[in-house]
Amino acid sequence: MMTPQDRKNVFLFVVVVYAVTFVLNLFVYLQGGYASASARALVPLQMFIPALVAAGLILKEKGSFREYGFRFGGLRYYLLAYLLMVGYHLLHSLLSWGFGFAEYVGLAEGFSRLAPDLQWPVWQIVLLVFILGPVQNIIFGFGEEFGWRGYLLNKLLPGGLWYAIVVGGVIWGLWHAPVVLMGHNFPENPYLGVITMTIAVIPMGAIFTWLRLKSGSAVVVGFAHGVLNGTVFLGGSFIPSASMLWANPVGLLGIPLLSLIAWLLFRFSPVRLAGR
Repeated sequence: MMTPQDRKNVFLFVVVVYAVTFVLNLFVYLQGGYASASARALVPLQMFIPALVAAGLILKEKGSFREYGFRFGGLRYYLLAYLLMVGYHLLHSLLSWGFGFAEYVGLAEGFSRLAPDLQWPVWQIVLLVFILGPVQNIIFGFGEEFGWRGYLLNKLLPGGLWYAIVVGGVIWGLWHAPVVLMGHNFPENPYLGVITMTIAVIPMGAIFTWLRLKSGSAVVVGFAHGVLNGTVFLGGSFIPSASMLWANPVGLLGIPLLSLIAWLLFRFSPVRLAGR
């Protein structure tokens, strides 16, 4: 059961993270919104806010960073995280194509549609999408995950595993609301996009929670987050042809897929919580 101090810590963490993020997003909006140069520079940096706030609170509490997942974790979990995220993108893309939400094209053609100025050979695209993208994005992924699945998860777990997953997922999802309203992920339906993404990241957060509890490492989860972002749409092999509400990996089609993956993980490889 969560103690009053746990609740106070969660409240303080959420208020500070939201306040800093929303002020930053307001500045981006005033500079021209999501398509502006300010957005390209500042929106990626907001991924570091949860980790920085978490680090400040851990220091304030005189806590241990390792207790909150600041540890490398086993190599097998990095491989597992990679396969889970790439496998999810592949499954989601194939089903999107099957349902008519996406068009399949060759990797080089798809990449050229997304980045017309870059006419790269296939081997360079594969290197970027499947290797360099995930590795580069681990820095940004950890910036979020040390906050969400490091600090926040630890504070919510005394309330129960599924309580931590659902409450943490809603907090994580609504944190994206300002950029989604400015056009991120769901440019045609920003208001429905906020609701859709908030629901979708609950099962995504469950998968990340499973990885965190299995590996003991928020760095592993940061890597998984980086792979998720770095391999999105498999470099353009599957070009969305329907509303992004359906075609986005954290859209309507993603909700049941992510929920199924999360259920399978917890069903066939349960986690053990300390003291439970």
